[in-house]
This record gives sequence, structure tokens and C-alpha cells, in this order.
Amino acid sequence: MPKEPIKNQAYDLLYRKIMTCDYMPGLSLTEKDIAEETGLGRTPLREALIRLQNDGLIQIYPRKGMRITPITEDSVHQHYQVRKLIEPTILTQYYSQYSKQELLHYETLFRQSEQEESLPHFELDARFHTFLVSITQNEILLSMYHSLMISQVRLAMFAACHGIRNREGNLEQHEEIIEALLRENPEAARDALVYHLNQSLVNSLKCICLPNK
Repeated sequence: MPKEPIKNQAYDLLYRKIMTCDYMPGLSLTEKDIAEETGLGRTPLREALIRLQNDGLIQIYPRKGMRITPITEDSVHQHYQVRKLIEPTILTQYYSQYSKQELLHYETLFRQSEQEESLPHFELDARFHTFLVSITQNEILLSMYHSLMISQVRLAMFAACHGIRNREGNLEQHEEIIEALLRENPEAARDALVYHLNQSLVNSLKCICLPNK
């Protein structure tokens, strides 16, 4: 098997450090700090940082360094405002067009992910919600959702790092969404999705409001 390019290795390493909160939201860093810690070369490091900036995970300030994008109460509300405007509308409009085979496959994956570590569990959640949106075949929307779901995974991991049990009830909530779509019941699917998003919003806000976090 061909070895993964160094630039991809650099991105994957820094992505994981950010997602697992090894690099906490709001942390200030310099290229020198990261290079000394990770041993990454200048070119792959810079290419990785550009990708991470495009993903919305870091903010780069020329000649001043960078910081890991903060997570604030306002940013959390804006994140879920977008999701609640878009996802329920799509489910209501396209409920009969989802592949039942794919839905059943995701149901199996969610059951299996109960035994996995948090990061792959939350990445599966993001893939599922991207799948729900992808039914539109709208490339502009899907490009936006790529960044939105990266932020979603980081929010979930941030809450998990602060002891918020944001996996509790996830399996049942996803099963309700999937079962409603399998029955082609748009009202039930929409209600189950909105409940799931609201539960996720509450868990995200809990970690923001913790004292001395």
C-alpha cells in the first residue's frame, strides 16, 4: 500500500489534536511551537494549516501566529440555528427518496459505534447528517455542510472532554429518525430530528457554561 503523503499525515495529526482537545479552543500557537512539538517540516505544516483554516478549525493572523478557533455560546447558537433551518426542511421534502438500504446500513453502524471511542462515534454522526443533506445533490450546500460537520464533531468532543454525556440517547435518537424515514413518515422524521438537534444543542451549551472550564 502506498505511503500516505506527508502533507496528509501533517493534516491528520493536527486535526486529531484539535478534535480531541489536545489543542483546546482559543489556544494561541505559532508555527514554531507546532513544528517543535510535532517534528513536522515547514512545507507540510503550512499546507496542513491552510486546510485547517479552510475547515474553520484555526484562525491565522499574519506575523502574529494563530489560535485554535474558540467555541463560544454565540457560535454554538449560530451553528444549530443553521442546522435546524436546513435539516428538518430537507427531511420533510425528500423523505421518500432516501435509500432504505443506506438507512438500514447506518442503523447497523450506529449500533456498532456504541462500543467505539468518542471521535469515530461522533464522526459517524456527522456522516449520517451529511447523508441526509446529500439527497439534495446541491454541491454548494454540501460544501458548506462539510465545514459545519467538522465543527459539529469538535463541539461533541469538547463536551465529552468536559464530562458531558453527549452520547447518551444518541442511538435511540438516530434509530427514531431512521425508522421514521423507513416508514416514509415525514412528520415523525422531522420531530425526531428536531429533538435530536435540541438535545445536542443543550449538551454543547452545558460545556460552554461550566465554571472554570
